[in-house]
Amino acid sequence: AVVGLHGLLAADELDVAVTRTQTLADRVRTAAYGYAGFFDAVRVRAEELDALYMAGLPPAPTPMAPGSAFKSLHALIAHHFDFLADSPQNAQFLYQSVVACEPAAGFYEHLHARILEILRCGARSGEFAALDMEELAYMLLGSLHGVGRLKLFEFKREYDAARHLAAFYDKILLRQNIA
Repeated sequence: AVVGLHGLLAADELDVAVTRTQTLADRVRTAAYGYAGFFDAVRVRAEELDALYMAGLPPAPTPMAPGSAFKSLHALIAHHFDFLADSPQNAQFLYQSVVACEPAAGFYEHLHARILEILRCGARSGEFAALDMEELAYMLLGSLHGVGRLKLFEFKREYDAARHLAAFYDKILLRQNIA
């Protein structure tokens, strides 16, 4: 088939538009040598907030100290909700950036690792019932995230989430009836 002049011009314009779109996408995704990428500021801020959050967490429990795993777990839960209350903009940024960009996922990886460390220490010392600690760590992480999001969005702002979550997980870790 013979393509007319208008067809060639339209194809040429389309080619230019595709090239420009690809160039824009490349500039957003990566930066030219010597320039910061579009999402670099988000990554740096997420990493700084992750470090700030993790620095405020209580230390790992002392394996031989009675009750130290429960105290560490309660302190971790309290720290999470204190962080939300003291710095809702930073907490909101971390929550949103986990969805938007991978480096912020380090926040959840670090928090999960600390929860798991506390749970395993409590199980080794006999303070906690022997359960699937990996699964329980994910459940606790999900609880912190879910209730935290609700509180950030002003749902039951006065609810004492730290106290209630700690009591709930105490019952699980002691294998008591939750009813």
